[in-house]
Amino acid sequence: MANEKLSENEIKDLLINFNLDESINDLKRYYATPTTWEIIKQSRRETSHSQFLAWFLGNKDFNANPNTGPIKKLIVLLLKWSNRQNKSFFDKQLAESIYSQDFHIKSYDVEAEHPVIIGPVNGSGPAYGNGDIDIFITADIKINNQERILHIVIENKIGSPETTKCFDKNGKLLKRPNKNNTETTLYQTEAYHQYCIDQFKDDINLFVYLKPTDCSLDDIHEAECMDKKYIQINYQELLDNIIQPVCEQKDISGESAYRLKDYIKTLGKPSESEENNKNKKITIMAMEQKERDLLLKFFENNEDLIRAAINALENEDLSKSMSEVPKGHPRRRYTINREGNYSMYDVLEKFIKYKLESVMSVQDINTEILSYVGGKKVYVSDDPQKKVYREDAKDKVRYGTLEVDKKTIRYTKEWGDGDDKQNFAKFRTGVSAKYKEDFVIELL
Repeated sequence: MANEKLSENEIKDLLINFNLDESINDLKRYYATPTTWEIIKQSRRETSHSQFLAWFLGNKDFNANPNTGPIKKLIVLLLKWSNRQNKSFFDKQLAESIYSQDFHIKSYDVEAEHPVIIGPVNGSGPAYGNGDIDIFITADIKINNQERILHIVIENKIGSPETTKCFDKNGKLLKRPNKNNTETTLYQTEAYHQYCIDQFKDDINLFVYLKPTDCSLDDIHEAECMDKKYIQINYQELLDNIIQPVCEQKDISGESAYRLKDYIKTLGKPSESEENNKNKKITIMAMEQKERDLLLKFFENNEDLIRAAINALENEDLSKSMSEVPKGHPRRRYTINREGNYSMYDVLEKFIKYKLESVMSVQDINTEILSYVGGKKVYVSDDPQKKVYREDAKDKVRYGTLEVDKKTIRYTKEWGDGDDKQNFAKFRTGVSAKYKEDFVIELL
């Protein structure tokens, strides 16, 4: 049904179906009760989230065995995204110990709003001065039979920009800086990086930039802060890989479980950021699978009405964004051999790695993909001269990268799975039929 030219009777039929749709009642029940965070108006306050995450990461109820708890999972998660972000830093020895399963956490400490005093760079010039690291983790670890100290600096940003301090030519801090009187600008992430490198030069230091993102982390090729050595992650990654699994554990206290469920619900509710009055923005920080399923069901049941309503608003930006969502194409999730919870990009990356294990070249993998989906497009490539489909698009990043044996493999993100005629539907059907024992892809 074309939403641009709906008749009055068609709209009435859609509204009748809308009122009969049980998924709407499910959503109402889910969203009706306010969370504790909403009641006390802390839903998007950065310092409150930093305090909660510090409590979560440091809670012995979740970290009885630190080598299976949130701290260990966080470090492994940082390694994953460091491998995918161009300029980020992850200690080589630490990475090798994780790969070889020779990494152990002996003890740890987590602190929110850790105060620091940062001196001049290289002993000269203006100094950043006082600051507070949002979340500061210190762990005694053992890697490759060596005892080391690990520090993790987490800079948490929800609504506010990165803090800067501006100085004049005499090194005096400016209260009202502008382009004419500013000689030096020091950025928060750079200052915290400098502090740790100076104070803990013999230790392992990791730097994390945490913020909600509208896009997948796969679309971010370097941290969106001034210091590119930071590893950027978002709240969705924390929720999917650390918070939600802990919340579902049967051995945590009822009180802790309640707090985590309340926090998870808070992350998924649309709320206005509170840190910056000039640039307030409605954000959804992360969404649990149950909430995704409710919303996807609602969208699938009422897609034509939703599109018609957006069209009626006559908001050009909103209409353009909606037009880029292919009809019948929700963000589906998949299992491989009836295990996991993967996006289509995750599935594609795992398939590439699976095929490379059999000494198949990347070009051969692309040829096999074409045998399923048809056409002559380049879906995967490791040849810099051979671009994948839509790699040159200027409006947004339309390709992903995968590192395998120090080789960068690029793959297009132009996939669809709304019906059996779209390329990803053909791909997963073909792969599942060919590899019935090893690589069966199914919709969750």
